[in-house]
Amino acid sequence: MRKGWKGLMAALAISAGAAAQATETPDIKLMQLSVGKIELDKGFMTAMVDVGTKIKIPVPAYVIQHPRGLVLFDTGMNQATADGNCANYWGQGLCGAFNSIQGRDEVIDRQLKAAGFDVSDVKYVVYSHFHLDHAGNIKMFPNARHVVQKAELRAAWWPEKFQRAAYVMKDFDTTRDYDFIQVEGDFDLFGDGSIVLLDTKGHTQGHQSLQVKLKNTGMVLLAADAIYTGENEAGVIPGITWNTNDSMRAIDRLKQIRDANQGQLWYSHDAQQHAQNAKTKVFD
Repeated sequence: MRKGWKGLMAALAISAGAAAQATETPDIKLMQLSVGKIELDKGFMTAMVDVGTKIKIPVPAYVIQHPRGLVLFDTGMNQATADGNCANYWGQGLCGAFNSIQGRDEVIDRQLKAAGFDVSDVKYVVYSHFHLDHAGNIKMFPNARHVVQKAELRAAWWPEKFQRAAYVMKDFDTTRDYDFIQVEGDFDLFGDGSIVLLDTKGHTQGHQSLQVKLKNTGMVLLAADAIYTGENEAGVIPGITWNTNDSMRAIDRLKQIRDANQGQLWYSHDAQQHAQNAKTKVFD
């Protein structure tokens, strides 16, 4: 009887150890890349605040090294807008509202190369949404798996009239046969809790943020355009939004997740935070 009990306890201990090992955070690394800037009216970011003031905001992309493959979060503005060629690709009217400012070396392919990677190394491209400064270089990754909310694909291909300008069809017009993982709601990319897509609709119908769990840094929430800057977190309504109520709920959700996990919340276009994060080359 004692031998049987001891055997059962040993088996349970082994099982518990295996479970703990299975749920242990994988050894992954996160890098912030700088893929240019956009010049725009600040009112597009902060509704009814500083309208008419022109500012230049950073545009980030993120690389995550995971044991199951290299993950890229967003791809920046299309390479055709580089070196002062915005109007030649987006058109004069669109560039008057959102001027792409990037040198060719700031485009995602060369930023990846500078970080020690090649575009062919990217196994998964996750998109916060399909606006012109987030999915502009999707065509550079024809062999990757493209992870996007199903609602966002529909919005990109058939945008509502008041949202049409920010979707540049030329960016993705030949990508229908790409390997898309069409997500509906939250999604654990690898099933290990390390990279989780969060439904943060509001900015667009299918906007998503990315939750990254790192061993040493802890939890990092890449808000993307759910939160442009610290002003939005503080309660200033985003200037560009598909649904204001959903946008504010998304902000609250990200803040709650951050606070519950004692994590970090990274905004999409906050110059001060972007510069601070750039000082650390790799987060692990």
